[in-house]
Amino acid sequence: MKATDGGEVVPMKRSRAVALVEEVLGRLVEGQKERPLNLVREVYVFGSFARGALEPGDVDLDVEFDKDWAWSSAAVDAMSAGRDPYLPLRRPLVGGKRSVQFMFNGHEAADFPMTLLWRRGDDLSTALERLYEIKENPAAGRAERHAMLPQFEGLDKWLNRFYREHFIAAIDSGAIAVERLSLPEAAVRHLQHPVVEEHLWNRWSETSPLRRSAGAVFAYYIDRGIDPELMNLHGEKVTLGKKPYYYAGFELRYLRSMQWAFAEDGGREWIEVVHPVKRGEIHALRFLPVSAERFSALDWLRG
Repeated sequence: MKATDGGEVVPMKRSRAVALVEEVLGRLVEGQKERPLNLVREVYVFGSFARGALEPGDVDLDVEFDKDWAWSSAAVDAMSAGRDPYLPLRRPLVGGKRSVQFMFNGHEAADFPMTLLWRRGDDLSTALERLYEIKENPAAGRAERHAMLPQFEGLDKWLNRFYREHFIAAIDSGAIAVERLSLPEAAVRHLQHPVVEEHLWNRWSETSPLRRSAGAVFAYYIDRGIDPELMNLHGEKVTLGKKPYYYAGFELRYLRSMQWAFAEDGGREWIEVVHPVKRGEIHALRFLPVSAERFSALDWLRG
C-alpha cells in the first residue's frame, strides 16, 4: 500500500505484493534457527491478497509463534516502557518496509479464512510453492468490513480488523471511550514552547510526517492548557523525571502499552495518529479511560 502526501491510498500491484511476501519468507527461512525467528511456528496470509486481488491494499500476514519465559518477560518490559513488544519479530521479517501488516497468534480466533504459507521445518521452496498456488482473481475486491464504528471511517485501511475488534470489545466492556479527532496544524507559537522545541527538533527530520503529527499533538494539548512536560510521545517521555499522564503515538506502534498506561500508571488520555501524513488533515483517535479495573481484565491487543 502506498499513500500520497494527502493520505490517499494507491493500491500496490500484485507483483509487488508477491515480492514482499517472498522477502518475508526468505528472511524467515534464513533466520529460523536464530532467536527470535526460531519462535515462529507458522505464517498465514489473509485479506485481499489471499483472495487473489490484482491490486491489494497491502499484505496481511498472521505469524504464529511460541511465547517462552524470555519473550514474555521482554514483552512486559517493552509495554511498561511504551515500546511495541512485537518489534523484535516484525523487524527481522520486513526490515524497514511498511506495506506488510502483521497479526500475531491470531489464527485460532480468526473468523475469516487464512492460507498457510510456512510451517516450522519447511524449506523456502515449499513456502514459495504455497504462495504461488494463490491464484489471481480479477473479481476479488475489498472484503466486507466488520467491526466498524463511525470513529473508524476512513482509517480502516490502516486500522485492521484485529485492532478494531479489540477497541470495540474495550468500549462495550465499559473500559474505555474512543472519539475521533482532527488535529490542528502546529502554529509557530506552539513550536516556540521550549519543551516542544527541544523534543521535536531533535527527534525527527523537518520533512517527516511523524514530526508534523507530533507538532499537531503538542498544539492540541497546549491549546487545552495541558503542560507538554506531562506527555509521553511515541514511546518517550517528553521530560525525563516527569511522570506522564497524557500519551500520544503514531502508526499503532506503541498502542499495546495503553492498558498499562491507563490501568496501572494513572494515564488520563491517549491520542493515536493512525496514519501520519505530510499534507492534509491529521486524523486521530482519542482514547479515554473509563474503568481501570475493567481495562486491566481485558486481553488487550494480544493474539
